[in-house]
Amino acid sequence: MKDTGKLSILEKCAYGAGDMGSNFIWFLIAIHSTFFYTEYFGLAIGTVTAMMAIITMIDLLFDVYVGAVADRHKTKLGRFRPWILYGVVPFVAITIITFYTPDLDESMKLIYAFLSFLLLRLMYSVVNVPYGALMGVISGDARERDSVSAYRNIFAQIGWFCASTLFMPAVKYLQDTFELQGKVAFFYIVSVYAVVAGLLLFFTFWGTKERVEPVAEENSPIKDDLKDLITNKPWIIVTLAGILMLVFTTCHNFLINYYCKYYLSNMYADPSAPDGFRYELIGTFFGNEMSWELFSSIMFGFGSVITIVATILCEKFLIGKLGKSKSWVLCFVLASVASAFYLFVPKESLAVIILLQILFTLFIGPCSFIMWSMYADIADNTEVQTGRRATGLIFSSATMSQKLGNTLAAIIPGAVLSFVGFKANDFNMSDSVREMILYVFALFPIISAVFAVICLKFYNIDEKKIEENSKELARRKAEKEAL
Repeated sequence: MKDTGKLSILEKCAYGAGDMGSNFIWFLIAIHSTFFYTEYFGLAIGTVTAMMAIITMIDLLFDVYVGAVADRHKTKLGRFRPWILYGVVPFVAITIITFYTPDLDESMKLIYAFLSFLLLRLMYSVVNVPYGALMGVISGDARERDSVSAYRNIFAQIGWFCASTLFMPAVKYLQDTFELQGKVAFFYIVSVYAVVAGLLLFFTFWGTKERVEPVAEENSPIKDDLKDLITNKPWIIVTLAGILMLVFTTCHNFLINYYCKYYLSNMYADPSAPDGFRYELIGTFFGNEMSWELFSSIMFGFGSVITIVATILCEKFLIGKLGKSKSWVLCFVLASVASAFYLFVPKESLAVIILLQILFTLFIGPCSFIMWSMYADIADNTEVQTGRRATGLIFSSATMSQKLGNTLAAIIPGAVLSFVGFKANDFNMSDSVREMILYVFALFPIISAVFAVICLKFYNIDEKKIEENSKELARRKAEKEAL
């Protein structure tokens, strides 16, 4: 199939809509799952972190399998789009089932939680690994792929904004208006988000096309592609940097709810409340009192809006001057400085906390867009070097790094909090535990940023190499079509 290069705005929006829908669900997996299992489902935080670790190990292997299989099976609908079409309905169904709290004894609830969350993670792979790989074949033009990646990140942040800003306030609204238990209200809102996510993913299938085909149609053994991958220096570097980036951002986002609820708020008993207690923020926001749920949603919401702005600015002005890897390094450094300043802000200064959140996300926001674009460049570079285009396998590693980074960002802070004696809704929580939430929230992301910057210093696919690879692949394809 001939590569037409340029894409319509509609097709770019259709592709972006898929990550918007995926982020509806990924927000639940990465940010709210631990909170759901400790606050509503009734599992101990140590149990939850162990469960997450086991499921992640299984899931990471499955990512590689999905990517490799998708590379080797072409249908009349393409290699990657059919996975989205046929996977979306089961994906929506298992999401709804996962966040239902059954009336079972403790051991059966743990089994239910493990199996349902495992299935959710696997179905996320079935849909999202091919979705990510689709960007690598949607156009042969590197600049067009950069643009598609920017659209993806913008739509992803719209999805993140809707999930982060509206989700918990919607849960609280159902609780207060209809006097529902938190777990019931949570389940209802999850169900709505899951259905909308499914519709957005179907729009991606409908509105996109696959244009780039490998120059050589050889069905090489999976072991050959895996061997190429594990010896591919740019892939190793970007994958490590991607894992560390997700640790950086997800550790921050994962702890926002805990930071707002347990560090910025005081807990008091209230027999009239559905759960028997309430939390009240210590400070005010420009003189206005608000719930911790609303304040955490504002933190998430500002982050998403600012990330959209940062992505547009980075794509148009920064990358052209610095290149992708140097732009990524700069983002890490500036965001780390912003994160460290959380240590010095008083609990009462909610407006200053929001300002730091704006700066943090302004600096780290474009990183996801940069990473996805670099994976597409790696796919081109690999095809030039080996003669094989393992797009699905390469992009599966991006999804793998996303999941591993998110899981590490949940497991390690969760393990630290468990070690210092954190218990959800504990009336006798000590000041040292509250302070530890702050230290992990502010400092742990910076550790991952340091290692990510070191990795990116060794990345060697610059803008000149990207252009050379594009021309070489175009030449090979022209020769093939002339035969």
